[in-house]
Amino acid sequence: MTTNGKSENFADLLDQYAYAEPTRGQILSATVIAARRDEVIVDVGLKRDAVVRRADLDRLDRSYVESLKPGDEVQVYVMYPDTEDGDLVVSLNKALEREDWRRAQELMETDQVTEGVVIDSNKGGMLVQFGRLVGFIPNSHIESVTPTSREGRVKEIKDSMVGRVLQLKVIQVEAERNRLIMSERAARRATRSERLSELKVGSVVTGRVVNITDFGVFVDIGGVDGMVHISNLDHRHVTHPSDVVSIGDEMTVRIDAVDVERERIALNRKATLPDPWETFTAQYRGGDLFEGVVTNVVDFGVFVASDSGAQGLVHATRMNSLKATPRDMFKEGDRVIVKIVGMDIDRKHIELSIDDITEDERAAFLAKQNRPSEPEA
Repeated sequence: MTTNGKSENFADLLDQYAYAEPTRGQILSATVIAARRDEVIVDVGLKRDAVVRRADLDRLDRSYVESLKPGDEVQVYVMYPDTEDGDLVVSLNKALEREDWRRAQELMETDQVTEGVVIDSNKGGMLVQFGRLVGFIPNSHIESVTPTSREGRVKEIKDSMVGRVLQLKVIQVEAERNRLIMSERAARRATRSERLSELKVGSVVTGRVVNITDFGVFVDIGGVDGMVHISNLDHRHVTHPSDVVSIGDEMTVRIDAVDVERERIALNRKATLPDPWETFTAQYRGGDLFEGVVTNVVDFGVFVASDSGAQGLVHATRMNSLKATPRDMFKEGDRVIVKIVGMDIDRKHIELSIDDITEDERAAFLAKQNRPSEPEA
């Protein structure tokens, strides 16, 4: 073939005709030609090589960058098709992000459960790391946040979850808007039934406190939440669950009941704690004094619990010095110094007294605790 009297090579003409400039956002297959600390040169099958700049390499794991060597096959994202210097600038990081977007889309379409690490929280929800992307969990999709949760409690719950790995479902993917929405609540629903069927009544498991209410605490035991009623939190008298545990605390509990249909699990922390009677008898003998908490007031006296949780009765006839009825003098939660006047080890029965405490005994007890002498209750 001749043009304007000059002969041209047919292969050169075909190559010029078939060549197309890359466009921003295009994903290209590439082969590493040279890998240096400040840049990576790749062959993208065009007339010119492409360059991955230092700023892009700094966004990648150092171990990944150091592993790159000539001949490696990689995917790159076209950032700038033609700079003022004539460079074709591509990005390894953006290409890897695109793969994460593709994976997120697939997870949403197949309704699969995945994992993400909570990296931060804000007023509207929590941020989670998903590969090289940051996903968002709205407050309404956080399992332990309920519509009735107080604002301060919501913040406390979210702050305690930073650093935790959560089971999540992808519910919205918009790569163009950099929008990745995830749901812990949806993932928990998907795994709850399966997990409930695996639980065995009587088994002891370890979980994490995710919510505290006036009547008990909710504990995550591996994908499902169970409730420890306030009466099963401790052998000691508990005025409020927050006096015993905090959100985020790890807790060992016994599974007392599982209702699969109603999705309810009854847990028991008290059952996993040391026997209060054994602790009490190892610490005290008849005639000893201790300061306990009033757990119940009845017409015939008051029940007082030691620090271990073992309870004894101060009969009304052993508090005559107070010159008043038990209900007039005491209420639940009051602290009172008592004397052990009887112990039945077989029946686990403790008999206590207020009247039998002498002034010298009371003074010596308070002095031992570095407390000033004080009048009787």
